Amino acid sequence: MSTPHPATRRLHAVPPPADQPEHGPATAATDQTDRAMAAQVARVRDWLPPTAPAVFDTFLGQVALHVDRFTEADPVNVLVTLLAAAATAIGPGPHVVVGGFERHPLLTWPIVIGRTGTGRKGTGYNVAKAVLSHAIPDFVTGNIKSGLSSGEGLAAVFATDDDGGGGGGKPGRARLLPAGDVRLLAYEPEWASVMARMKREGNTLSATLRAAWEGGDLSTLNVAARTARDTHIGIIAHITPQEFAAKVSATDLAGGTYNRFLPIAVAQSKFLPTPSPVDDTLILHFGAALNDRIGHATRLDRITIAPDATDHWRQFYLEFAGTDSDGDGNPVLAQFTSRAVPNTLRIAATYAALDRTPHITTQHLAAAAALTRYSINSARAVLHPDNALAALLAYITAAGPQGRTKRDITTGHYQGNAKRRHIDPDALLARLIDTGRVTHTTHRRPEGGRPTDTYTATPANLTN
Repeated sequence: MSTPHPATRRLHAVPPPADQPEHGPATAATDQTDRAMAAQVARVRDWLPPTAPAVFDTFLGQVALHVDRFTEADPVNVLVTLLAAAATAIGPGPHVVVGGFERHPLLTWPIVIGRTGTGRKGTGYNVAKAVLSHAIPDFVTGNIKSGLSSGEGLAAVFATDDDGGGGGGKPGRARLLPAGDVRLLAYEPEWASVMARMKREGNTLSATLRAAWEGGDLSTLNVAARTARDTHIGIIAHITPQEFAAKVSATDLAGGTYNRFLPIAVAQSKFLPTPSPVDDTLILHFGAALNDRIGHATRLDRITIAPDATDHWRQFYLEFAGTDSDGDGNPVLAQFTSRAVPNTLRIAATYAALDRTPHITTQHLAAAAALTRYSINSARAVLHPDNALAALLAYITAAGPQGRTKRDITTGHYQGNAKRRHIDPDALLARLIDTGRVTHTTHRRPEGGRPTDTYTATPANLTN
């Protein structure tokens, strides 16, 4: 089984308090508490898909990992929040072209999906905001807003005092964005409420968001007709898995709104009952570096794939272009992941822009593809909770005490199609082992050769 990334391993580890003695009467009690904390973290993270090492193999990923020790937030949450904010702050100039004609701005819209209490969604946003406040303080103060309600209201954000409608017919109303600025980052910590508004008859927000994702002009042709030109709108949304599954319908997805978003499943990463003081020098360092990188990125124009990365992009294109027929047979999931190709290219281009280059490298593509896979698996985890995990456990349990070999699982249960279905058997097996539902033994052949890995359901599962 593959060795987990250091960041992934850290998600299940509980760092000892800074003032905890190595020896003494409290050691046994502390160890017991640490084990209980680790078990609790494993339980709250049990539903999450695996996080590949490449997800963090970028500047923003390294920021997320370096601040990880100071917070209980999921580092993936911190990463996508930084990604969405940086892409919005860069502005509408840098772009990629998909299919020869479609101009795409570098916008990424994550929906951060986490359970109430253990998701630490707001915590992750606050960690990212601390870095952003040092990097782009004026943007944080003037360009981050909340309260999406209607298409007309969104267009009005970009209105000027003298456009005849900037204040909804009320002359003298102050513009919500800095003068001449077309960048808006909508932070919506209660996305379920926004989803409910979009379902109301006559509400134009859904259609307006679809236009906003494309970049450029927004228009609402109704009684309060208005055109907002050259907009650059980012969104960071928070919701629970239950709210999302309950409110999303096949009709919503078929309309093409939610396939523009990047679902990201998150959970508490660790317990920090006595957290170490935040390293202000580290935050200042990353803030200054991000400020410099965004400044260079704003001066870029079209971002293209480097010649030596073309073959890799062709492979990713083939992988993600088929996500609408990935074998799950579920039209809701298919719609939700149908824009994986442009989303991957947008993310990779943002990574390139932050590295001060107009050329997308293999590393940028690999990091973007890893995040897209995590997003697809997040959607699957929300819309089909634990289906893959439960199916694998049932398959192992059915074998009884003799268990299943790794070959049984890959060629028998998955019929060699696990990768095409975006399923990582090693990660699922690790989750089953970590939660005590499956045991793993390695049998070495007396005559030598490759050992056999066998997975057996624990007695509690065998007797159920």
